[in-house]
Order: sequence, then structure tokens, then C-alpha cells
Amino acid sequence: MRRTALIIALLAIMIPVVTGAEATYHSVSTGSIVNDVAITADGRYMVAGTAEGRIICLQQDGTVSWNVSAGSPVTTVAVAGARDYIAAGTETGDLLLLDSEGNTHWTRSVRGPARGLAFSGDGLTLAVGSDRLTLYDHRGEEGWNFSTGARASAGTISSVALTQDGNYVVAGSDSGAVYYFGRRGNVIWQALAHGPVTAVDVSRDGAVIAAGGQDRALQIYRRAGILSRATPTGAPILALALSGDGRFAVVGKEGGDLDCYRPDEGLLWKNRTGSDVLAVDISRRGEAAAAGTANGTVHLWNSGGEMRWSFDAGALAGAIALSDSGDYLAAGAGERAFIFRTADAPVPAAAEEPRESTTPRPTPTLASGEGALIGLLAIGAAGVACYLRRR
Repeated sequence: MRRTALIIALLAIMIPVVTGAEATYHSVSTGSIVNDVAITADGRYMVAGTAEGRIICLQQDGTVSWNVSAGSPVTTVAVAGARDYIAAGTETGDLLLLDSEGNTHWTRSVRGPARGLAFSGDGLTLAVGSDRLTLYDHRGEEGWNFSTGARASAGTISSVALTQDGNYVVAGSDSGAVYYFGRRGNVIWQALAHGPVTAVDVSRDGAVIAAGGQDRALQIYRRAGILSRATPTGAPILALALSGDGRFAVVGKEGGDLDCYRPDEGLLWKNRTGSDVLAVDISRRGEAAAAGTANGTVHLWNSGGEMRWSFDAGALAGAIALSDSGDYLAAGAGERAFIFRTADAPVPAAAEEPRESTTPRPTPTLASGEGALIGLLAIGAAGVACYLRRR
């Protein structure tokens, strides 16, 4: 009995070494540059929009559920927190609403390239930023639209965000304006930065608004339009995200700094990535913050600014999205889309296709690779058994 137990223990130790650790991420070739990604609140799946006009759905387990054409380069994508709606905007101003199976509910056209998309938490309202800001309901009916002005210098809407209930919309423009709208399209207030606004975000309840851009300052507003804090960042802001509860704001900058702020208190922590930070996100309560950089690295930090892991994606990482709890992370880098389980450092699936090729790896034969090693283990185990019998 003791001999049998010893053999079983030996195999239990050696087999995991051969077969490898459990995969913590999956990736897929998209055929062209990934321009944007989005992920469901629970991390079940992500979507990627590409420069060749594809919208690709990648499941948590690495399965590609569907891959459909938008007809022109996809510039922005979003996933609703409810109802499993997926929205995509294109370079030519097409707007598509899809279901979780990739079927098209409706298509609309907006004026100019789509620059930003945002759903309300219930998925019933969709805001689109382009040459103007337009609000649609889930049936595709236009509620209202807003133009920043007729002048050539008026600028386009560069970033949009919606509150959980869809009652408030925040938008930033290339002309440096920050807008706060009511549900009916009424401008509740407007503020002006000293340069183009690259990113805006709003807390779920609409009480905290963050804006950043080329003027090297993080601006924090309250619902009434009061500027509660304007913090110099030392470099232009390329990306920005606010936690759902409004307690944390992360900022990605030219030069490679990732800063995390408490909106009411100022800088909480800072990390240097070594390359321009192109995309950032933060989980709903600030448990995790993520960034993608120009040198192709995806980074993940905890709420205290400690690095949990970093990953070389092999190409410019220009799109990042975290699930609500921060348990799953979607990223786009070059011509690949990634979905990570964030609890552990990235470990690829055993059959992960090679990054440089779209051809899947051949299945190993029993006479080579893992099959040969397992055969050796079997021989070794038999030898141990024989030895024990002689004793």
C-alpha cells in the first residue's frame, strides 16, 4: 500500500511540471490593428474593433464567438453593463448596435468619424461623440444631438461618458471645452480647459467628473459645475479613467508616467512605465488599475500602486478595459486581442497560437513533446515500483 501511495505521489508532483500551469490569458490574431476594446462588467467576454473594419468577440476561455464586418475601420467600441448590447463606431461615421451573438439590431450614421461611445448602466442609452454629440436609445431612436459650433475652430467631441442611470452625459472636445448635459440635451454647465481635451469620465452617480488633455492638468468637477481641483500633471494627459465610485482617478501621460489621484486629496501614487501611456482603466472600486503603453507593455497595479504584473504584448498596446471587479482585463496590441484573468501573472494556454502567425500550432503527436515526456514519466514510475518490490 505504501509503495502504491509513493508512486501516485511521484506522478502527482511530476505531471504538472510536464503539462504546464493553467492558462491565465488568451489571445487571438485580429488581422489588422486593434483600435479599441471593451469588456463586459463580469468579464465573460471582450470585443475588439479593428482598422480593417472587423468587430471580434473573444470569450473568457479564448473562444472567438463571432467576427463580423462593420464595413469601414472601427474606431471605438463599447459594451453595455446590461442587456448584452455591443456598440461600434467607424471612421466613416457608421454606428452599429449588436447583440451578444453578433447580430445587428440597427445601424445609424453620425456626422464625422465616431470618436467615442458610452452606454448607460442599464444599456438603454448610448452616447456617441463625433463632429457632434448624439444620444440614442436602445431602439436606435435619436433623442438629441449637440454641435460644438459652426466655426472651424469649434472642435469635435473627443470623449464621452454616461452616468449609471443615463441622466447625465459628460463630453470633452478638441477645442478644450468640457460639457455636462442633462438627459434631454440641456447643457447644465460648460467649462474650458487651456488645450484640447483628450479624455473625460464620470462617476456612476454623476457626482464627480474628471477631464484631462494637452494642458497638463487633471481637472475635477462636481455635479454643480464647481471646479474642486485642478492638479498639474507635468505632461500632457493621453488617457484617463475614474473609478465607478468616484474615489480614484488614473491618468496616463506622455513620457510614461501613470498617476493615481484621490479627486478630493491629490496624488496618491505614481509609477513610471518607460513609454507613453496610451490607454488606462480602473475597476469600479479602484481595486485594480491597468495601462497599455507605446512600447507594447500591459501593466496591472493594485489600489496601493504596487505592480501586480506586466506583460510584453509585442506591439503598441493602445486599448485597455477592465471588468467591474478588476478580475478580467481586455487589451489590444498591434494585430492581437487579449483577455487576461488578472489574479495571476500571465500564463498562455498550452495551445496558444504563435504571436507572429495566424496558423494554429499543430497538435503534438504521442511520440514527441509532452507525449514523450509522459512516456518517460511512466518508465520512471515503473522503475520506482520495481525498485520498491526488490526491497
